[in-house]
Amino acid sequence: MYYVNPNIKNLYRTSYSESRKNYVRLDMNENPEGLPASFFEQVMKSITPDYVAMYPEMTTVVGKLAEYLHCQPENISLTNGSDDAIRLLFEVFGEPGKKVVSVSPSFEMYAVYMNMYGMIHSPVTYDENFNVSVENTLNQIDSDTGIVVLLNPNSPIGTSWLEHEVRAIIEKARENNALVVIDEAYYYFSPTTFMHFINEYDNVMIFRTFSKMLSIAGCRIGYIIANHEIITEIKKACSTYPINCFALQFAEKILDNPQIIDDLTERERLGREYLLDQLKKHNYEYHFNHGNYVLIKSNKKPQLVFSALKEKNILIKTYSAPILSNWIRVTTGSIQVMRLFWEHFEKIDEC
Repeated sequence: MYYVNPNIKNLYRTSYSESRKNYVRLDMNENPEGLPASFFEQVMKSITPDYVAMYPEMTTVVGKLAEYLHCQPENISLTNGSDDAIRLLFEVFGEPGKKVVSVSPSFEMYAVYMNMYGMIHSPVTYDENFNVSVENTLNQIDSDTGIVVLLNPNSPIGTSWLEHEVRAIIEKARENNALVVIDEAYYYFSPTTFMHFINEYDNVMIFRTFSKMLSIAGCRIGYIIANHEIITEIKKACSTYPINCFALQFAEKILDNPQIIDDLTERERLGREYLLDQLKKHNYEYHFNHGNYVLIKSNKKPQLVFSALKEKNILIKTYSAPILSNWIRVTTGSIQVMRLFWEHFEKIDEC
């Protein structure tokens, strides 16, 4: 029998196998409508046959990104989406047998990769009010800890971390020779960043993505921001051409047109405020932590709501974790999208 890495062989993976193309997608925190059509068409006109025939070059995008972020190009490594950033984290810095401290529940891919690379999860759980104690987090960090993951904000629950909390966690991790990852996938919806810590500490990495607010999840482009030493090690594990030419062109044009980001931000804000107003008016219990998603405690069982909305070509997210078993998560978008969701949800969930 051929050899299979036991960490892979014993890994449990799930995936959504049905096509999502013809649905209003409010289940994965993508922009339900995408980039403005006129901007999309403008970018596509710049993609020529000879451009596609050439191996992709990342230097221009890295330079523009460094200027946008007010850091140096040597502080950035582009990745094939945030999933690739997480994989690189564990492939380069994941010491088998060491602990990974992170909140739970959270983004599932961290658990997938920590198991894949033979690390042990040391979860810090939320209470029934969706709060997590920074003291409990600090208590989990010890000499057996290899990596600490902070998602700011965390999907699907939890409040954003405060600066003094993050600083305490970074310092405790550094005392124990552990890295700290701060995942800022939802930065544009909650524009508080801890990027300045990369200049103060040598054990901090920031993850960002173009998939959420910047609306190109299908292109698969994210990036890691860290000190030069960390980025040097990360790049050793990268594939030769991790980012495709389409992703690079869209990323470059978005960075060249910051008004697009402002317009996308305002469009999501107005839609989210519409949804939150409806939830308040109808006395729904909900949880919003400044991402592009809202948790709603439905009157009917979440799986029934999911199935009924799916019949209306609307997808939402439900959970099996006990703390979330009575909640649905809805991605926020424009007023038009939120109004469509609400009109169907209100009828489906009426008592």
